[in-house]
Parts: sequence; structure tokens; C-alpha cells
Amino acid sequence: MAARRRIAERRGWPPNLYRNAAGYYWFRNPATGNSYGLGRDFKVASAEAKAANAELLRRAGDVSLIHRIDGGTLTLDGWCDKYLEKFEESGKAANTVKAVQTQIRAIKSAPFANQALRNVSTSDVDTYIETITESRGATMTAKIRSRMLDVFRAAEAKGHIDLGKNPVVPVATPKVEVARDRLTLEDFLKIVNKTREDPGLCWAANAFELALLTGQRLSDIAAMQFDQVKDGFLWVEPIKMQGKVKLKIPTSIGLTALGLTIEGMIKRCRDDVVSKHMVHFIRARGPSRPGNKVYPDRISVEFAAQRAAAGVEGSAGKNPPSFHEIRSLAIRLYSEEIGPDFAQALAGHRSAEMTALYRDNRGREWTEVKVRSQPR
Repeated sequence: MAARRRIAERRGWPPNLYRNAAGYYWFRNPATGNSYGLGRDFKVASAEAKAANAELLRRAGDVSLIHRIDGGTLTLDGWCDKYLEKFEESGKAANTVKAVQTQIRAIKSAPFANQALRNVSTSDVDTYIETITESRGATMTAKIRSRMLDVFRAAEAKGHIDLGKNPVVPVATPKVEVARDRLTLEDFLKIVNKTREDPGLCWAANAFELALLTGQRLSDIAAMQFDQVKDGFLWVEPIKMQGKVKLKIPTSIGLTALGLTIEGMIKRCRDDVVSKHMVHFIRARGPSRPGNKVYPDRISVEFAAQRAAAGVEGSAGKNPPSFHEIRSLAIRLYSEEIGPDFAQALAGHRSAEMTALYRDNRGREWTEVKVRSQPR
């Protein structure tokens, strides 16, 4: 079917500009069909229509000639691919890479992902962050915003956008309400005592107490081996911080609240079953045999099961504490018994601010107001 002939008097009119019989100009958005009045002055209406068409093309991902001349044809989608490729080659832990891959997919799904990097505006980002906060939740959205901030920061470093033009910087981070409850020492002891009622689950109780005494993450507890104990120290290179943090933890230290040292805990992990792993099965379970390593997922599942069996639930509508909350409890207890600096070093944190996040008990415990002697 042949295209409709243009009216001669409308030659040179910008696309999507129309006039009714009364001489009133209006603009129609071709994407939505919505119409907008522009008055009776052709010059004003024409200028408005041209500006609107240019913005619609920008949002659709079309790159202007001046940006092509300036080398600004690289889109956000294309830059995300380059960013992710470099990140995957950085040697980060597998779980960290998976998390970043998920965040990058979210960024690539943004309506402005096909735009040139230089064209992405703060308004575009802000609207997107507001939208996905409703669908994905504040916690996930905060991570996506943080990743997008780093994506554009990397683009700044490479000269793909001008310095100081990172569109994500002014966008507020969604407020995250923590849904997971903290673990108290009382609840921890309930869980451990319940677990030790079953001799076949002594490996689980060992994992829980080893985590509290060393302050290490679940993945490091599962991977811990007896040959890491040398010269009175437990040598740990945290999997999440591999190559960046290496810890020599004195085995003589421990928690008064638990009445046990790391050295005593390691001795407890040695039993009649021959194994190189501190946390190991003592009975056959499916394909697993006595002495086999217990993987993180299995430890986490058993913690949840024993927590439920011990009657430990979340307070004030929060989710019950997970295995990871043992790390927070360890940091809080060591901060109290030895000091915040020791707790920070044990956790392998680079900043005191990060350790402070773990020390926050989220209202689960009473804080003793200690009185020091006053100068006379």
C-alpha cells in the first residue's frame, strides 16, 4: 500500500506535529499516542516538537552526530559487557561473581540501556531506581544502584563520560529495612545444646562453636582444615577476600562467655574419625562417608533446623537469625571482652565502619552503661 501523500503546506514540519481545523497545533507521542497542545504559533510549536522528537530519539538509544564524532557511541549495554568481562577475570569468589552478574543483568534491562553512556541522565536513573524498588525490593535495588555507580565510575576512568558526570551519584539509595533478626548468646547456646543432644550431629555443633570462636564466615568454616594450625596460630585466608586478607589467629584466645578457646575447640573437632577437615561427617549420610567435608549449604540447613527445634524465632516480626549472624555475635562478644580493634582484625575488615555494622545488635540486647572512676 502506497504511503499517504504529504500535504504541500506541511513540508518541512517536524514529525508528530499536527494542526486542527481551528488552527491549533498539537504534538502526538508516537510511542504512547498521547497528545499535547502547543498553541497557535507555528514557530513555537515547531521548536517544541523538534525538541520533543530529539528527546524521544535519545531515549530510544539513537546517538547524535556530535556524540559519534566525539566517540560517544558506546552504549550502557555495551559498556556493561566490558565491565562484567573484566570483573569475571578479576579472580573474585564464585558467589561474588554470580551476584555481580545478576546486578549487571538488572542494569542491562533498564529502559535506557541502549542509550550512549554520555546520554544517560540522572533523571533516567532516578526513575528506574524508584521503579525497581517497588518490584525488586529495597535491598536488591540498593545493590543494583551501587553496582551502577561503579559501572559509571569505571566509564569515567576510561574517558567514556566526562569526570564528575556520573549520573548515579545524586540518586538516593533506597532505605533498607533489615528483616533478619540478630542472634543473642542465649539463643546461640540453646541451639548448640539442642544440636548436641544428637551425637550424630556433633559436627554441626562444632561448626557453630568454631564460627563463634573464630568469627569467620560460613564458607571458611566449612573449608577449615587441621593443617591450618601451626606455631600456635590458626592461619586463615578468607575465601571472600582471597589475596587481600590473610589472618593469623592465636589459638590461645577464646570467649569467656563460651568458656572455650579456639585451641580447645579444635581439639573437640578431633574425634575417632580420621579426617583432614575440622567440620566432617561422623556417620554415613547418602553419598557422604565418615570423614568427608561438610559443605556450607548443609551446615546452613542444619543450623536452621536446630534453631527451629530449639524454639528460636525472629522477634517483632523479623526473620529468625541465620548462620551468618554467628559472625555478628562473635564480633559483639570480642568487642566487649577484648576490644573493638581486636574484633575488627579478627573479622578481616578494612574499616571500623564495617565492623560497627556487625556490632549493632539491632535492639536485641541490653547495653550496660559502665561507670568509670571520675577524676577528683
